[in-house]
Amino acid sequence: MFKNYLTIAWRNLWKNKGFSLINISGLTVGMAGAIMILMWIHFETSFDQFHSKRDRLFEVWNQAEFNGQLNTWSYTPKPLGPILGSEYPEVAAFSRYQFPYGMLVAYGDKRLMQELTVVDPGFFTMFDFPLKKGDPATVFSNPESVVMTEDAARRLFGEEDPIGKEVLFDNQVSLLVSGVLADLPANTDFKFDVAVPWALYKQLGYEDEFWGNNSVKTYIELHPEVSLETAAANIRGVTKKYSDEENDLILHPVTKMHLYNHYENGVLAEGKMQLVKQFFWIAILILLIACINFMNLSTARSEKRAKEVGIRKLSGAGREKLIFQFIGESMVVAVIAAAFALVIVEILIPYFNSLMGTSLALPFANPGFWILLFGFVILTGLTAGSYPAFFLSAFVPAKVLKGKATSPRSAFSLRKVLVVTQFAFAVILIAATLVIKSQIDYGQNRNAGYDRDQLVYHILTEDLSRNYETFRNELLSSGAAISVSRTMSPMSSTWSNTWGMSWPGKDPNQTITIERFSSDADLVKTAGLSLVSGRDIDIFQHASDSNAVLLNQTAVEVMGFEEPLGQVIQDNGSDWLVVGVVEDFILNSPFDKVNPLVIFGPGSWYNVLHVRLNPANAVSDNLTTMEGLFGKFNPNFPFQYTFVDQEYAAKFRTEERVGALTLWFSGLAIFISCLGLFGLAAFMAEQRMKEISVRKVLGASSSRVVALLTSDFVKLVLIALLIAIPISWYFMSEWLKDFNYRIELDVWIFLLVAVITLLIAILTVSSQALKAAWSNPVDALKGE
Repeated sequence: MFKNYLTIAWRNLWKNKGFSLINISGLTVGMAGAIMILMWIHFETSFDQFHSKRDRLFEVWNQAEFNGQLNTWSYTPKPLGPILGSEYPEVAAFSRYQFPYGMLVAYGDKRLMQELTVVDPGFFTMFDFPLKKGDPATVFSNPESVVMTEDAARRLFGEEDPIGKEVLFDNQVSLLVSGVLADLPANTDFKFDVAVPWALYKQLGYEDEFWGNNSVKTYIELHPEVSLETAAANIRGVTKKYSDEENDLILHPVTKMHLYNHYENGVLAEGKMQLVKQFFWIAILILLIACINFMNLSTARSEKRAKEVGIRKLSGAGREKLIFQFIGESMVVAVIAAAFALVIVEILIPYFNSLMGTSLALPFANPGFWILLFGFVILTGLTAGSYPAFFLSAFVPAKVLKGKATSPRSAFSLRKVLVVTQFAFAVILIAATLVIKSQIDYGQNRNAGYDRDQLVYHILTEDLSRNYETFRNELLSSGAAISVSRTMSPMSSTWSNTWGMSWPGKDPNQTITIERFSSDADLVKTAGLSLVSGRDIDIFQHASDSNAVLLNQTAVEVMGFEEPLGQVIQDNGSDWLVVGVVEDFILNSPFDKVNPLVIFGPGSWYNVLHVRLNPANAVSDNLTTMEGLFGKFNPNFPFQYTFVDQEYAAKFRTEERVGALTLWFSGLAIFISCLGLFGLAAFMAEQRMKEISVRKVLGASSSRVVALLTSDFVKLVLIALLIAIPISWYFMSEWLKDFNYRIELDVWIFLLVAVITLLIAILTVSSQALKAAWSNPVDALKGE
């Protein structure tokens, strides 16, 4: 019986090649799109889920009320981890984690920049990052030791065994390799090449006991018998107990670090999980659109199979068997489509990975993948084939054998509802694409407040800092640069902020977060800032500028200064004199408001060297000259520079990826919808060929025939627009709320969506309408 069903299904597919091709193509594209999205979703939801102790691992966060609102942040003071580990029995293990930064690692003649982090010994027992060589319990027993990933060890030592080898860090400290770590998986938020023990960090004098310096991540492992509620309650007041700070502590599950990475007024917010959910629904919509195609084309061709159904029923076939047969046919189509979909995914996955910055691959060797794929195919086949199966099996033999299989055309039918639904989904995706593109353009066109062109930066090293003044003078005299400035962080970000700053007239009950930046000289000239009043900081011209600061306009407004020049600001127990005001410029996200900023003079610290290249020379010539000077004054370190404009462009990467994904899948949605529309138009034109021929004989023009055949479909698309535009308006308004700096939803966006959709639908249908209009009436009427 089953073989018989398969044979009939194959014959029907082969007999109607055109419609079979459309059905298979629609399902193939829909399934390929859904598979790629679901692979990405699986990757995103798998982050740090592989740790065997994951249910007992937590990231410790700070929480405090400022100005009537709860603020939550993930960085903590350095003394917190040891206190939790030694004085709280609920904590089985702890580890601090220093955000990775570039460090020169040398072995023999090889010198490589590696991403270094600082952790406590508990890190290797808490997290499942297996050591290929070395014992997790003793790998950091010697403070002067280092653990490297396999890739880092391979790049530095080649095929040599790294264990016990001595390496030089930052051209200053010799360390012994005590362990080799398996390369970190792609689905973890921990990213580093080498790790050194916190004991070394302390030995070098980098540790502090200041509870107000929130600069490291702190992770804890709870004992199995301790509940989260008990542990959270017991450690909540640790900061207040050991310091004057008013912060509470909360426990954030490690399993939620990736997708739930922030709080809103004390409540855990979705973060990236919101994006995952959005694309899950896009996958569902893409697949539904493809299934709707199958339903529409199968039911549209019902008259072709009506007599077959009637004869089978008269021969004794029950409705259940007919339903099983028709669903079996849809399963055959789904299996064929799935095979082609896998081929398409395999071809497109490298482009998808390049777009999304992932390393996804079809796991053909994983049995679980085939089980999930089998379920996916069954679900798709059932969804696509259920309605046609019940529709076709419901025909009454007496009627169908008299030629009355279907009812006359009506203003309302399920087929029309499905077409409207299909195009409504496509319209929502097209609208989302246009809104996301407009928002990205809006952010990119925003005035950054500084000149990013020909501006580069280099992380300062000990040698460069020691030789800085001589290096600066030679660089300027070489003609490769027109201005140089040292700063605390790159122009594309801030690395420090505080709410402990004070100034004349400040309300002591008000807490305001102030961003910190720094400059030794010529920041206005180097970065291309706009000076509103006063002057730039310049330690080389003004010796008194060791305690000078610049304010941005937002800081002046927040501090309430009518005349900011000459005002004195207190920070960390020191007085700072305001010597100038600059226009607001973007240091962090282009989609966020500009925060109050204080730019400190040479009394602060420097991490970065900014250089304004000479525009009169070729960029390559300037960089060659710079490289020569770096080799002279900084010979032990590689010349690694970053263009500020490229780093600024990277700030749009997340939104650009969302926009590109939405564009891809809105394109798939409209393609699949048009496939279905094309098939329906071809079938309707075939069904009405005699009517068209009679009209042409009676004098109807080709344009009139085209209008006749396209008008019904255009009406359905217009209804889809009326339904989809308010829905897309609502959802995109909600999406835009995540941006402080955002576009207003204009009517023109949705008018453009309507025009695009109508044009695509008309072009799709008119191809078949024109074919029918240009046909010879004699061919259709010669048998009458």
